[in-house]
Amino acid sequence: MKRSQDEIIFLVQEYEKKMSEAPAPLWMDAPDILDILDYYEQQNLYYESEQVMRLALKLHPDNPEVVVRHAYRLKNEGKWDEAAKIVGNIPEQDHLDVQFFLGEKALSELRVEDAEQHFLDGLRHESAVAENLDAQSVAQNAQSDLVLEIGELFMDYGCVDKARKYLKLIGNDSEEYNRSQLLTAECAYQLGDMDAALKILETLLDNDPYYLDAWVMKADLLNEGKRWPECAEAADFALAIDPRHEKALRFKACAALGQNQFDKVLEVFADYRKIYPYDYTMALSAGEILLNQRKFEEAYQVLCFSNRNCPNENPDKIRILTDIALTFSARHEMQKAYDTLLGICSLGMTYCDVLYHAANQAFDYKELEFGKSAMLHAIENYGLPPEHRLMYARMLCEHNLFGDVAEIWDKLLDVRDANRTLAAPYLAFAARRLLKIPQYKFWLAYAIYQDPTLTNQIFRNIYPNCLPQEYLACAKREFPEV
Repeated sequence: MKRSQDEIIFLVQEYEKKMSEAPAPLWMDAPDILDILDYYEQQNLYYESEQVMRLALKLHPDNPEVVVRHAYRLKNEGKWDEAAKIVGNIPEQDHLDVQFFLGEKALSELRVEDAEQHFLDGLRHESAVAENLDAQSVAQNAQSDLVLEIGELFMDYGCVDKARKYLKLIGNDSEEYNRSQLLTAECAYQLGDMDAALKILETLLDNDPYYLDAWVMKADLLNEGKRWPECAEAADFALAIDPRHEKALRFKACAALGQNQFDKVLEVFADYRKIYPYDYTMALSAGEILLNQRKFEEAYQVLCFSNRNCPNENPDKIRILTDIALTFSARHEMQKAYDTLLGICSLGMTYCDVLYHAANQAFDYKELEFGKSAMLHAIENYGLPPEHRLMYARMLCEHNLFGDVAEIWDKLLDVRDANRTLAAPYLAFAARRLLKIPQYKFWLAYAIYQDPTLTNQIFRNIYPNCLPQEYLACAKREFPEV
């Protein structure tokens, strides 16, 4: 029989009291100690849960439920083989927990039919139903929470059709019915049927307008569908039920961002930060909005907060530091921007990439000499492989920089490798702007051959009434040979 949350908290308090009274020997029944283990795991209390697990193994070394829980902890650490060996040594191989573990292992190995057979064998043993009954009959005679667990496991491993097969067996008079319908809506969405998913959620909400999880999922799906006003409405309903709900606050911010309601996003961020002071993600979004609004000092403060709380191994760290560097560049503090970008080198970005970003930011904010210095340094140290030549040529064209950086263009136009056509459209455009006519005609010919679509995008305003294949003839008429 399931305990209420209050009963579990009381049980945990009794356990902690007994533990504090050592060295008196402690004895607890296996179901009690497993409920305590559940509580600590849900609270992410690793040390306490590990202590309970050791105690459970000491008190009940032969209990299948205890041994399987130990195996699951090993599995969660990636130790599948060690976990499977422990489960394989349990004498009662037909036990429900053993079969469910073996079923999940089969799913992890993409043996879907074997997994289903393990689940059904576990249900047969638990429910004591006849061996000759088919899968649907076995599931219908089992406890609905176990059927729900099967559905969830199939979903966890991407077997959506199998998941739906079991979820639909849970009747509307079951305690698990609402949860099964949420998962069914998720299945419909994963199969590309957004309307069916929303219809299931709306039916749930018609029956229970205060069903928080349904409102949050509805906001989630509408966010994925970019239906921003409806997403905002669903998020507001969720927040009316729980004003501190993390996901609902996020979806409200996403909806506001999707509608370009930037002040609303910042307002949500202010509320979110009070409730979740150590979450960096919302601060990152708010900081980038402030950057776009050119509020560089405020952006710097918010992004620094995001940087402090973002783990170094997280890919967002590079994005945050690049944004912080941008706040310095915007205030013409290029050395500080460069020093900040250097911090990215320890996160997997190369020094060449740092120089590129430093130059790009410098050109954005008219720090021409700093940008030129960064680019020349990069070319001197790393040369000009085809992908770098393309990257640099595109950047200079996008910043409309030609005569002021002629020495860089001289290096870019001096192509000696076999892949010289990679940046041809940009090189042709630059040669024309620099009035290097022979090089212009040469690169234009290559550009038309290599990438006519990009060449058309760049030159269609210069030769508005011509097709790309006619550009070279136009260029020869425009610049006849002397």
